[in-house]
Amino acid sequence: MTRIHAAAWAGLAAAVCLVPLCPVRAAESLGQGDLSGHTCKDVMRLSGEDREIALALVHGYVLGRKGTTKYDVEVLAGITDRFIDYCLDNPKDNALAAFEKIAR
Repeated sequence: MTRIHAAAWAGLAAAVCLVPLCPVRAAESLGQGDLSGHTCKDVMRLSGEDREIALALVHGYVLGRKGTTKYDVEVLAGITDRFIDYCLDNPKDNALAAFEKIAR
């Protein structure tokens, strides 16, 4: 399974409300469990699996807000890439607001 497919499956799991069963290390690393309370810099400071979990969580959150469980792996990968580029350029911006804007 490719890395993109793994992230897509993780996002799908989050979208179908399995988030409470997933590890919360990403949230613990940031010190709180509120998605809306983190800056882009907070997310960019995460590394490896912690960042992957955070991104999968927010992909699932956005899919849930859209009322769908359908996704395209290439579209998710593009959103992730644009989000990371945006956050590197705008570290003080709210991460969730930035992700939602990019994922429209």
